[in-house]
Amino acid sequence: MKKGSWVNMFFLITVYLLILFIFKKDIFFYKFDKKLINRYFLSQDITHEVPGKRLFLSDGDIHIASGYLYVTGKSPIDYNFQHPPFIKYLFGLSTLFFNNPLVIQIILGGLLIFFTYFIGLKIFKLSIVSFLACLFLIIDPLFIDLSTSPLLDLGQGVFLLLYFILIFFYEDNYIFQGISLGLLFASKFWGGSLFFVGMISAYLFYKKQLNFKKYFFHLVVGFLTFSLVYLKTFIDLQGKFNIIFFEAKTLKYWLNHSVASSFGSSLILFLSGFYKSWWGKKEIIHLGVWTILWPIGLISSMIFSFKLFIKKKINYKFFIGIIPILYLFYLGVQAPFPRYFILILPFIYLILGENIFILYKKISKRY
Repeated sequence: MKKGSWVNMFFLITVYLLILFIFKKDIFFYKFDKKLINRYFLSQDITHEVPGKRLFLSDGDIHIASGYLYVTGKSPIDYNFQHPPFIKYLFGLSTLFFNNPLVIQIILGGLLIFFTYFIGLKIFKLSIVSFLACLFLIIDPLFIDLSTSPLLDLGQGVFLLLYFILIFFYEDNYIFQGISLGLLFASKFWGGSLFFVGMISAYLFYKKQLNFKKYFFHLVVGFLTFSLVYLKTFIDLQGKFNIIFFEAKTLKYWLNHSVASSFGSSLILFLSGFYKSWWGKKEIIHLGVWTILWPIGLISSMIFSFKLFIKKKINYKFFIGIIPILYLFYLGVQAPFPRYFILILPFIYLILGENIFILYKKISKRY
């Protein structure tokens, strides 16, 4: 990147940190409490019988506790097995070094901003598009909320963008492609990641840019990288750990435990900010982190990709425009969890930034 882009990046990261400090100050002063581990052993995440009354912990507390257990010697298949352990390991390391598991979330948030900016430069060739996309991301309530919550989706989004960059712009470097692929799948249960990797592969195949030999090698490296996050388990079991069967067990778990909803509920939530709860009285609830930029950005992406399709320009811009639409349909009957949307916000805001710049040029010509 040129000097001007680095200046922009410094400004954006500074604004990001200021917003966190002003509105989410507690993240900088969070202290890990070891009593959480005792509560975790009584939580809904423990599969065997527990002494006394069960406690209900949030997903965030479960991730912090399990991550701490991982880095202090426990096997990742024994606690919170349903999600791969990579991001939870990062929470654990952040706890050991800073006594604050949320430090890693601030770093991941900064990386998401950086990768979004970089993709904008590579595809749209204009720093203003990248700047606008990152600015929209920084003021997005969901992004800020995930930057201060010990959930796995932000890290998944970071490694998705890293994989996107490496597979499209560094096509000969199959080793780093494979490493990023493995870390993407190791960040969170890999169903959502598999969708994006499938779409990327289909695009490369359609464009006749898929080198099957290198693609195969990058899959091998990805599998080895994914397996490496279970190194503790391989050591404990003296190599007698069948990771294929274990992932099949994980898939079975999610097929049995995923909460179903009406088809299109995620799309409705994204467009309106409202969803119907699947617990209690099943009331209509408004999402606190929803922003009007979501429907504006999605409609903008639909129009933008449709115009390119009519012109038969099936290029990177078209792919960025169409992927959020396909993803919302992919969510299908899954429960409408807003944190899933972080994976498509960078793409939506890049298209929105491009459309704003195009509109600005048209207005400038008139006057």
